[in-house]
Amino acid sequence: KKAFAIFDFEKGRSMRICFKPLLIVSVIFFLNSCFDNNSRMEEIGSDQVVLTVNGEKITVKQFDKVLNAQKKIFRVQNFEELKTEELVWIKTRGLNEIIRNTLIAQEIAKENISIEQNVLESNLRKAREGYLEGVFEKTLDLEGISIADWEKSIEKKLLINELIHQQVNSKVSLSDKELRDYYDKNHNEFHKKEQVKALHIMVESEEEIRDIQKELRSKEKTFSALAMEYSLGPEGEQGGDLGYFEAGQMPEEFDDVFKLKINKVSDIIKTPYGFHLLKVVDKIEERKMDFEESKSRVEKILLEYLQDQAFQKWFLKLKQNAEIEIEYESLEKIN
Repeated sequence: KKAFAIFDFEKGRSMRICFKPLLIVSVIFFLNSCFDNNSRMEEIGSDQVVLTVNGEKITVKQFDKVLNAQKKIFRVQNFEELKTEELVWIKTRGLNEIIRNTLIAQEIAKENISIEQNVLESNLRKAREGYLEGVFEKTLDLEGISIADWEKSIEKKLLINELIHQQVNSKVSLSDKELRDYYDKNHNEFHKKEQVKALHIMVESEEEIRDIQKELRSKEKTFSALAMEYSLGPEGEQGGDLGYFEAGQMPEEFDDVFKLKINKVSDIIKTPYGFHLLKVVDKIEERKMDFEESKSRVEKILLEYLQDQAFQKWFLKLKQNAEIEIEYESLEKIN
């Protein structure tokens, strides 16, 4: 038995993995040598232990589940297609994932972290938003994921977020001086892009949008009145008012609207949603933002950086105090 540590860092809702090179190289070298010396692997039982983390045993069956997930990520049909070093690399990723998840789960249990049922249900509803009836279930079915497993994955993410909040993020704070210092050193990064305020009409067919164009040319009705009468967009009730927006905040087909002068109407725009007309009613030129306008962005940037640093220290300590043992002979037989 040999023990080693693989360093990975997890922050907020996302997960990142950062390997300590020398340790990973040694693992890959060891596994490579095993494969080179064993062209055909012996059979191995699904209940055989391949890894122990703080006394918690991980079996071949559990490791296989993680490897199959890696196959989907990298679109590998069959492990036999892979070169030895590629298979070792995927195994190392799987090993790291199991160690990370196990340590995090152990810490959640140790700290008695829990999520209230109404919070879980709210997040489950949000995750399903935007799907037509039955489509969500079909999507999961195609991925080979049951509703129960999907719900558990959402709950797991919430538990991880709460753990990190309690153990790391809640202990990170910023002073106004730190915010101001960062802004003063990086003020050129903070600026508002050009914005336009536009009115919008959307209909289903090209014939309808051309009829609206004719009505606009007749000047018998205003753009806003026509939007209220014909537009299928939710802003139609407000005369088609989209408010102010920057390039990139709307469908890319709308980007040419920034070339229009105030009070000019666009040509017909076709998107997957229908046929559109836009009228520019105001513009705000690009400009630098002062400290007060930039403060929330500065705070977000600095908090993410400091929380990441704090998490790395916290997780490194967690890893250093962990007892991790790998059964290399069992691991090499998994193919």
